[in-house]
Amino acid sequence: MTSQLLIADGIPVPAEFRPVPDVIYEWLRTHILSGRLAPGMELRQDLLAKHFSVSRVPVREALSRLQAEGLIVLRPRRGFAVVSLNRSEIIEIFELRMVVEEHALAVATRARTAEDIARIEATLTRMERLDRSAPNYLNDWAAVNHEFHTSLINSARRQRLSEVSLNLRDAIEPYIRIEANLTGQVDDADSEHRAIFNAFRDGDADEAGRVSRAHCESTMRRLLANVDMGADGTVQFPTLEDAAGERLRRAGRAESGSKADLV
Repeated sequence: MTSQLLIADGIPVPAEFRPVPDVIYEWLRTHILSGRLAPGMELRQDLLAKHFSVSRVPVREALSRLQAEGLIVLRPRRGFAVVSLNRSEIIEIFELRMVVEEHALAVATRARTAEDIARIEATLTRMERLDRSAPNYLNDWAAVNHEFHTSLINSARRQRLSEVSLNLRDAIEPYIRIEANLTGQVDDADSEHRAIFNAFRDGDADEAGRVSRAHCESTMRRLLANVDMGADGTVQFPTLEDAAGERLRRAGRAESGSKADLV
């Protein structure tokens, strides 16, 4: 049984003290959102049961929860797989995010407290100060990025609004993380985050909503600029490990091109 620590009410709880379906669910959800279980990857119940040293019953319960959240899909005669979106579905999700997050940030800016401002500024500063030379920089950046947006939206203190917004974010999160690992480019996102926070801090609800919407749109454009389409019409992404290799190859080609220009 995995000894991974989970969080319950803000307190780390050893996995062996949590219900087994919860442990499996949290493990799968974390790995799907991080992109380590890439879009389209099959989730075989027998292998998962073996990995966790359990029967298939808690595995099926965990998979059912993830299916209800829209993170995995049950395919006829082929079992469960991580959801793989096509281009139009990605655009649809982002269009919904633009509307929802514009509204959410406007509401959050009007409802924010001094504690919200301090907490979110600390998160943003932590994201900006991450060591870019560190091997896990992009993964760390993606985790703090998710925390930043979640904190902003939760400042609205609207439960249903937070649930809808975060559900849309989770649907696209694996793609955002893999794209960041593929290109290694987060500079535009960082400057957009600062603009969102400045409007939030200053209490300018209209501006906070506007720049949040613009941030969703620019994220969509960056993502779509780096996707490949499979034969079935779904977006094809490499694994995180393959994405890191591709990023290095792109950097090498760019450097070679620069040197050639100087000759």
